[in-house]
Amino acid sequence: MSILDDLPGIVSDALGDLFSDATLTLTATGASDGQGGFLPGRDDPVTCKALVDKYSDYRHNAGIPATDRKIVLLAASLPVGVVPVPGCRIFAQGRTWTVQRVDRDPAAATYELQGR
Repeated sequence: MSILDDLPGIVSDALGDLFSDATLTLTATGASDGQGGFLPGRDDPVTCKALVDKYSDYRHNAGIPATDRKIVLLAASLPVGVVPVPGCRIFAQGRTWTVQRVDRDPAAATYELQGR
């Protein structure tokens, strides 16, 4: 075990008070009904800690709409094995956002989500 394994927890402990409670909802895929059709998947919400921010001026060059927001999610606040993916939803700071893009920092301490 190295210090890199401890970084998500260290960052979460240090910054956790700056982040608000949020709910990440992963949309489950449907399953076969055994008769050629599909049964709808069940949405699986999990609680986490997130911070909603505006993109800076570089968003124009990156093609990010002005209405999109940067949502920073503390990785250590997610249950083990839960990873945000494009298409999932996050309820943070009074609004539900649909995730367009997910980036993770090299230390795996945070996820940066593009919410629309």
